[in-house]
Amino acid sequence: MAQRLWPYEQAEKALARSGEGPRLLFETGYGPSGLPHIGTFCEVARTSWIRRAVEELRPGHPTELYAFSDDMDGLRKVPLNLSDEQRALLEPELGKPLCDIPDPSGCCESYADHNNGELRKMLDRYSFDYTFKSSREQYRSGAFNDGLRAILQHVDAVRELILPTLSQEKRADWSPFLPICESCGRVYSTLVTAYLPEKDAIRYSCQKEFGGVDGCGVEVETPVLDGKVKVGWKVDWALRWFVFGVDYEMYGKDLIESAELSRKITRILGGKPPLHFVYEMFLDEHGSKISKSVGKGITVDRWLRYASQESLALFLFRKPRKARRLSWEVIPRLVDEHLGLLDAWYAAESPEKRPAELRFVDPGLPAEHPYPHGVSFAMLLNLVATIGTDDAQLVMRYVHEYRGAQPGGETFLRKTVERAILYHREVLLPEATVPSFDDDERTVLAAIAAFLAEPHDEDEIQTTAFQTARDHGLEPKRAFRALYRALSGQDHGPRFGPFVKLVGQEAARSALQRAVGASD
Repeated sequence: MAQRLWPYEQAEKALARSGEGPRLLFETGYGPSGLPHIGTFCEVARTSWIRRAVEELRPGHPTELYAFSDDMDGLRKVPLNLSDEQRALLEPELGKPLCDIPDPSGCCESYADHNNGELRKMLDRYSFDYTFKSSREQYRSGAFNDGLRAILQHVDAVRELILPTLSQEKRADWSPFLPICESCGRVYSTLVTAYLPEKDAIRYSCQKEFGGVDGCGVEVETPVLDGKVKVGWKVDWALRWFVFGVDYEMYGKDLIESAELSRKITRILGGKPPLHFVYEMFLDEHGSKISKSVGKGITVDRWLRYASQESLALFLFRKPRKARRLSWEVIPRLVDEHLGLLDAWYAAESPEKRPAELRFVDPGLPAEHPYPHGVSFAMLLNLVATIGTDDAQLVMRYVHEYRGAQPGGETFLRKTVERAILYHREVLLPEATVPSFDDDERTVLAAIAAFLAEPHDEDEIQTTAFQTARDHGLEPKRAFRALYRALSGQDHGPRFGPFVKLVGQEAARSALQRAVGASD
């Protein structure tokens, strides 16, 4: 079963490519023009799962993961998620390398250092094993010098490859090299005027307009070595593959054409391009691709404020080749899917029947079930909304009355309850509206409230709710939506019968009566 999971399939391909080579080198990339988001995290997580599969299939085979930051890229636009004051500080820096721009938050030496630090904190929080590499360090230390010489020696072949892919107006000025102006410090205002491979140098003039600012006009000869220039990102990608000897790198569907060009450039330089895996993009609530450069999307920190890291990992693990919408509604569903996998793991009759996904997204599970309460996150959210409390201990008492105390699972329960309270208060409540009901819905709510006057088990309650809706000619789906709006203000929820028993029949009955009365 495990062999059919995609990390194993990719690991087998990587091992076949490397043969008995000394190690397998994986790479991921990050552009620190904005804070890292779930897409950034996803690339490292998915690559790490393939790496783990390699180590399972060939124990002891050395592997390494480079998390590479393109921090010498110029700042093209200011992210939207910064304060007005921070945006005002960044506007004059447009066109300069990210590593040379002062940090507008004032806590780090540069804007790139700040965002690189956030990347590393995010990856360290999940205990990823990686080696951080930055563009600035590699260029300015001379680590890229041999690759830059190779690009200069093959500049005509590189230009011949790239120029047909450009619009007519861009072809005349295009160069693989982007000199950093020694006068004004900008990278997008410079124009290469001559290549001097015998001197490992180029000539350039700073004459182009970028970000509303004209070039400073300087004309100078400069070496291509030691960080005096960088190369455009398609060439830069090939440069890294060539210099590092990268064996495997994944990228999003939007980069397929660029990656193919980078692969061809790698071959021009005399290198071997890595194996690749193309994944689909995450979409925001409007169906647009999430972009870190404009600060859109749910951050990893926000997800982990409301849910477990295992639920996030599960979301990233599943269907990597399918575009999926990433919105707030996804979080409770993934928490419950993870809890369901835990139940299946501990109920399995043998190790072979355990959900194989958990070996990747939740490794190192304890011998005993960490959450044996059988109360879903959706039920907790609706419970919090129904009883209207931020008191985690009170919510836990309701769970104990419903399922009994579980000494081995109380820590997990408390954390899950605390997250449900936060999610309800910070995500659901700001969007909540006062529910209203039509005559048919009020009739059904009143009938079910009357039924709850006497004790019943959860199956009786569930069956009666269905039958009451049908008896009154109300579509069950509409009836249950009305029930949940009356109880918790939400349009949906867990199974109604078990939820009523969790809340308590009398509390549920009172809430339904209030809803009917408020709609009269």
